[in-house]
Amino acid sequence: MVRPRSRARITGVETEAFAANVNRESGKGYYSVFYVLASSPYQSILDLKGKNLGLVDANSTSGYQVPLFTLNEMGIDHDRFFARGVIAGSHQNVIFALVAGTVDVAANSWNSDSFSNLTRMLNKGMLKKPDGSQMQQSDFRIVLKSPMIPNGPYTFLAALPDAMKADIRQAFLAAPMKAKEAFDRLSDGQNLPWEPIDSSAYNDTIKLVRFVDQLRKRS
Repeated sequence: MVRPRSRARITGVETEAFAANVNRESGKGYYSVFYVLASSPYQSILDLKGKNLGLVDANSTSGYQVPLFTLNEMGIDHDRFFARGVIAGSHQNVIFALVAGTVDVAANSWNSDSFSNLTRMLNKGMLKKPDGSQMQQSDFRIVLKSPMIPNGPYTFLAALPDAMKADIRQAFLAAPMKAKEAFDRLSDGQNLPWEPIDSSAYNDTIKLVRFVDQLRKRS
């Protein structure tokens, strides 16, 4: 995960990021999105003032923490903006709550138009209209997408000798080609080769960690 590594930096542990996972569908990260039903009148998050917000649970990055952080960055206090927040407990449950009308907008994770929690539910036939027919992706609309949530980095201690860090980085980035079969087993073939990255890519994640800490203090 990204957050433990970012918390290490916050608490003074000197680490350096040097590589990141790359997903076939969404590159170096994924997103948090706010879904509404396409049949609803809501076209943007601002249209949902006074409505009910569906969230996953307080420990969910894409279903709770990033959605609230994204709203906060827009100057929206979720406690005041929405009539109430509903904690659904899982990514699937919050979609069910949206379909049932319990909430008007639901936060969830999203990798691409063809790969998300919603598409997995649709492909399994888990979502139906009141008349019993299967729902389609066109029955949902995204009204807000967060900035990319970076995949967790691979890091080493900053105090390591530069030559050792260079050797680790080189060996790591070469492994997907030199040991392709072993690399593919790590993600069932869903990941592309690791890509180089540095710690600055996670500065926004540090802001997120601090925001989450503030949320916990408030609650």
